[in-house]
Amino acid sequence: MHNPEVSVILLTGGSSRRMGTDKASVKLGNDTLLDFQLAQIPTGVPTIVVGEAVTTHPEVVFTREDPPGSGPVAAVSAGLALTRTSVVVILAVDTPFALPHLLRLHLSPNDTALIPQDLTGKPQYLAGTYHSTALQAALDGLGDPTNTSMRELITHLPQAKYFALTPESADYFMDLDTPEDLAAAQALLPPHPKVGP
Repeated sequence: MHNPEVSVILLTGGSSRRMGTDKASVKLGNDTLLDFQLAQIPTGVPTIVVGEAVTTHPEVVFTREDPPGSGPVAAVSAGLALTRTSVVVILAVDTPFALPHLLRLHLSPNDTALIPQDLTGKPQYLAGTYHSTALQAALDGLGDPTNTSMRELITHLPQAKYFALTPESADYFMDLDTPEDLAAAQALLPPHPKVGP
């Protein structure tokens, strides 16, 4: 069961040079990546999509970073400005299988974030769960978010907690950067049924 105090901020506006096309519109199974992600969000979970607005479910709110294309931290800032819940899941659209797992995570009062680390130890900041007030304080401490890295933002977020992925769980947090990654995700579709409405 998901946490009723959580919102989802879905980031769709990043550049896709290695994929060769806009990732949000890439097909995974019969759906675009954006529609695949939205279908996994339970009814009633507030959802903000940061990126170009498209025709989609009416309960989804679209916004853009200012200026458009100014990086993930600017996108996070734009999405967070529209949330009203105590916890936010931040997810890049090209990480298609992580959302159900992130929605089940619960932050302790002493943790400002739960951020996975891949099998090489690299943090996946854009597949994490964050306390909204702590994240806003980090953004305020950072200043101008334009073209700033998530790594730099997290230096302003004390008590962020990391958890290591295992070979068994790493597939759920795979991100799709290339056509080869997309092909690998297509092969994993049967074990990852939709959980949304």
